[in-house]
Amino acid sequence: MKVAVYTIALNEAANAERWASSAVDADYRVVADTGSTDDTVRLLTAAGVTVHRLAIRPWRFDLARNAAMALLPDDVDVCLTMDMDRYLEPGWRPRLEAAWTPGMTALFCQVVYRASVEDPRPLRNWSAKNFHHRWGYRFKRPVHEALDFTGASEVVGSCDDIVVSEIQDHNKTTRNQYLPLMELAHKEDPDDAQICFWLGREHMWGNRFERGSELLQRYLALPTATWGEERSEAMRYLARMQAERKMAWLEKARLEAPHRREIWLDLAEELHAQSDWLNLFWACTNGIGKTQRTGSYLDDNHCWGFRLFDLGAIAAWHLDMMERAVDWGGQALALDPGNQRLRNNLDFFVRLRDERARPCPPT
Repeated sequence: MKVAVYTIALNEAANAERWASSAVDADYRVVADTGSTDDTVRLLTAAGVTVHRLAIRPWRFDLARNAAMALLPDDVDVCLTMDMDRYLEPGWRPRLEAAWTPGMTALFCQVVYRASVEDPRPLRNWSAKNFHHRWGYRFKRPVHEALDFTGASEVVGSCDDIVVSEIQDHNKTTRNQYLPLMELAHKEDPDDAQICFWLGREHMWGNRFERGSELLQRYLALPTATWGEERSEAMRYLARMQAERKMAWLEKARLEAPHRREIWLDLAEELHAQSDWLNLFWACTNGIGKTQRTGSYLDDNHCWGFRLFDLGAIAAWHLDMMERAVDWGGQALALDPGNQRLRNNLDFFVRLRDERARPCPPT
């Protein structure tokens, strides 16, 4: 088996050596540099990576990635497309050779998002189709490009033991290109549910609520928008942008994907704001009971922190359920031990519980 790891790069000097070192077990490492002005090319070349300089005008990510793929040698069997801010965890090559079977055209692996190389804790992880056969694939969309199979019959496998870690560089300016390219992608294919969702989300992040709401409602109406977890996420976003319909959208999101803890936390926050203690207790009970993340890119790490236990303890106190208030208050503090408010709340719950447990004196 001949394996190639490839990508595009622009001013990736901070990541180049880590990327190259992690992929050293590949037969080929190929990078299409699209105009770096830093040490990217020098560092990659010194690490033994084959670097080609390309100019893509007007810029599109799909054209750049397809050009990079076209530069791979003809004898390559399996390719790994891996961005420069990602790196392979050790042991990937033998696992790939064991998982790749005759006739297979693509393989899913695990992508783990981390805060830094030094911090081993995964912030989020998801399965991605990053390994593919040398022939029969191309990238489509000017941004948020997807690997598209052009052959007769795609045969896909999965190997969660192959891990690609990602440490996103938030200082890069390339994200400034995303919005116009996403608008172009939506114009080229208005029925592409994925890009419609991402474009609506981008407008929400930019506080352009009218446009964001329009796109996300269009997304929900598309016949190809069938993934319940993503649909529920769109409804969460609509709840943020349409205050007058907030509870209605949150209820739709709950019905769409009741297994997601994220939805229950959104409901709990709103019910807390309304001082609806009974329904807050209900939402927290259900949310805390969701103990498995979905494993998709939509998982929100914040929702797995202390907040649901915190809100649940407050609801239990209002409902005079002091044992539950102490239990959840303690679990909230365990998840954020430096939070003085949580500590004060727990002390209050314990004191109140103990006072009520004392026997009444005879009269």
